Amino acid sequence: MIAQILGNYFVEKKLLTKGQVQNTLKKQSGLKVRLGTIAISEGLMTLAQAEAVNMLQQSIDKPFGDIAVQKGYLTDVQVSSLLREQGSEYILFMQTLNDDGLMDVPAFEEAVKQFKIDTGATRTTLEAMKAGSIDAIIETYTGDTMGDLTRHAGTGIRLFTRIVDKDAYIGKASKSNDISALNQGVFQKLIRPDGTSYYTGIVEKDHGLYAVAKGFAKEQFEDDELFIMDATGEFLNCVNGLYCTTMSAENVVLEIEPQIFLSSENIPSVISGTEILHVPVFIGDDSAELIFIL
Repeated sequence: MIAQILGNYFVEKKLLTKGQVQNTLKKQSGLKVRLGTIAISEGLMTLAQAEAVNMLQQSIDKPFGDIAVQKGYLTDVQVSSLLREQGSEYILFMQTLNDDGLMDVPAFEEAVKQFKIDTGATRTTLEAMKAGSIDAIIETYTGDTMGDLTRHAGTGIRLFTRIVDKDAYIGKASKSNDISALNQGVFQKLIRPDGTSYYTGIVEKDHGLYAVAKGFAKEQFEDDELFIMDATGEFLNCVNGLYCTTMSAENVVLEIEPQIFLSSENIPSVISGTEILHVPVFIGDDSAELIFIL
């Protein structure tokens, strides 16, 4: 997810084009991050040292890590740790952009520093985001907006990436209070032990409901509204069911009512609420919103 988020940010800042980011994400699939790239990113080696090892590999038939240890640039423990990081999505994204001449490592790291400032990410959460932590990404993108619903949102986003599309990613969360402004979607009511309740929903943005339904159903189908709403509703039910199961293990029992499809016109007559929390979810070129209505 971090590669998609950074790629979208780079496009917004006009550092890259949308096409360049899409091509990079496709190209990096299945690639392996070079040990030297990770070592530089972690501050364990300089660019000059990594290049020196690469040059030696042209005449010495040894792995990068063995030569780096031999030269005194790395220790055996550091090499072992770096080898575990070779699947890093963050590093792979940086490496692919660098290899294609789109953004070198210093420029990439400078852009990430600005990303940290713009999003308000702490050093700790940024490092967790780099390591692929969805919880850290959600914490950064929701901030104080979600309150006690952050965990619920986390369950939803994880299922988006596990079930709908492994490359799905989120945008900055926001609040609103106009129920009548919501687009059509699928909604489900949850009742807390104290009797208070809230609605969750997946609502339309840019063909997002179709993308959710197609990803969940894992099949091609015509743009049929009934099928789309049924599949999206089943996915929402999975999200809320898993969240309720998680909470029940902590002795918090939530009740779930059946999911319902509502058009934009009839939402205000069925659902009441004074606060709406929006979490944008991007699935390829499409987008939807995971929402909570309090």
